[in-house]
Amino acid sequence: MYSTPPSTLEEQARERREKLEQQHSVGANLKKLVRVFWWSSLTALLIAGPFALWYTGKAEKWYAVAEVEAIRLSAEFGMTVKNIEVRGREKTDPEALLAAIGQKPGTPIVTFDVDAARERIEQLSWVRNAVVERRLPNTLIVSISERQPVALWQTDHGHTVIDADGAQLQDYELGDYLDLPVVVGADAPEHASEMLTTLKSIPRLFDMVSGAQRIGNRRWNIQLSNGMFIRLPEENMDKAWARLDQLDQEHHILSRDVLIVDLRLPDRTFVRLTPGAAEQRRNPPKKGNAA
Repeated sequence: MYSTPPSTLEEQARERREKLEQQHSVGANLKKLVRVFWWSSLTALLIAGPFALWYTGKAEKWYAVAEVEAIRLSAEFGMTVKNIEVRGREKTDPEALLAAIGQKPGTPIVTFDVDAARERIEQLSWVRNAVVERRLPNTLIVSISERQPVALWQTDHGHTVIDADGAQLQDYELGDYLDLPVVVGADAPEHASEMLTTLKSIPRLFDMVSGAQRIGNRRWNIQLSNGMFIRLPEENMDKAWARLDQLDQEHHILSRDVLIVDLRLPDRTFVRLTPGAAEQRRNPPKKGNAA
């Protein structure tokens, strides 16, 4: 059938535009159709697949095929790691953390083992616990809770920063933690938290504490910044510490020439004077002696 050609250039241009628009519309719809087809196929595979595999008795073979296909499709649809979002990090080394996460941008996010990553991250000395999550389509979220330094553990090899659980921290500048109390003793790290909690219950006394020594794996001797030693009992440490506070408020014992305050017995307190004060008490100056 013969059609009369357009009479003007404007009509020819209009016809070309209409044809291009139709072609573009068809192409776009085709892409949408393909995308819907793939997602529908993937959904159907995930829902109906287990039953079909069980029914045919070829579960192992078809599961492997389905897994590979699902990973390939997820990558095609942009479900690859593009962002790693870290929350809660202050002291943890960023490079060590990234290595522990173990996932590089561009790999399929559906294959990432969040439990294995969490276990690796929690091996880092500063990390107390961690949570690793996927946020589809392309983001990993890593939330960590870091350990809080509470004391310096002194050994023959030097000083080590420890937290409330007694964990020994790594990768730090020792000079940043010289204001922490020093604890001494083989089992001091495991028991430091309870002792420090007791001492902190009376802030004005805790401000005077410079260190603590674990004695016989049973109890603590506390050293104050004025050089005085406080011997605490194995049990009821909190009551003994409160008794020291009362003694100081009533008798100003912490301002006297005292070397040791022994609070190990619940019903009495023993005090040892400094060598100078003890000597003066043994040989008091005689009255009336002229220089």
